[in-house]
Amino acid sequence: MSVMRESLLELYQARWLLRQLVIRELKIRYKNSALGFVWSIAPPLLQVVIFTFVFRGVMRVEATNYSAYLLCGLIPWTFFQTGIMDASNSILHNTALIRKVYLPREVIPLSILIANFIHFLLAWGVYFAAYLGFFKFIGYGIPLRVEMLWFPVITLFLALLTTGLALVFTTMNVFYEDTKYALQTLFGLFYFLLPILYIADCMYYVELMRQYPLLYRLYMLNPITMLITAYRHAILEPISPSLFNGLKAADGSQLPPVPLDTPTILVSGLLCVLIAYGGYAFFNSRKWQFVEAR
Repeated sequence: MSVMRESLLELYQARWLLRQLVIRELKIRYKNSALGFVWSIAPPLLQVVIFTFVFRGVMRVEATNYSAYLLCGLIPWTFFQTGIMDASNSILHNTALIRKVYLPREVIPLSILIANFIHFLLAWGVYFAAYLGFFKFIGYGIPLRVEMLWFPVITLFLALLTTGLALVFTTMNVFYEDTKYALQTLFGLFYFLLPILYIADCMYYVELMRQYPLLYRLYMLNPITMLITAYRHAILEPISPSLFNGLKAADGSQLPPVPLDTPTILVSGLLCVLIAYGGYAFFNSRKWQFVEAR
């Protein structure tokens, strides 16, 4: 515990350096770009356009405002994936710096994560401006809901989860170059396994999940699954999964939405805190070996 306290104190003392690295990252990212931040929000927006056309126009998904549900999953997922991928390569890209200058090693991946987090918040700003403002005039807006008060709590949990995992994979990538390939593969698989293109309620009604309810509980205890689902429940009105998968109840009616229980959110939040703590501890246990490893 004393080692952790000393590391946090050293990090606090290096806050000016961390701020400068964040500014540098933001400047470098769009140094010669005319559109700047637009390139951060453009990929998920284009994905929304394409998937909305495919799922609603071709596969006949009936969910009204499907684009709002889709983007509500893509924004946190993009931050989670991009933050971990970018941070995991940060030490390797700055080996020359850490050889020449003494600094807390964690400021390098943390600066990448903070820069990505700023773009994440800007993306939500665009989302709310669009769906609480512009799209209301054409019937595709979203209402203000008291559940939106959960938004900062969910965002804090997501930031902790992403930070903890990013520090773990940053450390592993220094010693094992297979890490980046494993991450690329896993993120490609999770894109379809997690409720990004659909709502988690659809998984609840899968036959295997109905036979073994524990599987669904484990599925929902996965922190990133819970956080994406919590964003949707906080921002959007719950809708029937029948509008996504076409399945009906025995009497032919639409399947009811699955309520999101607060204890599951809090358990997932606790997992996020533990992952953040464990990731930082793991990073600190190996950070002084980075130079020798390269």
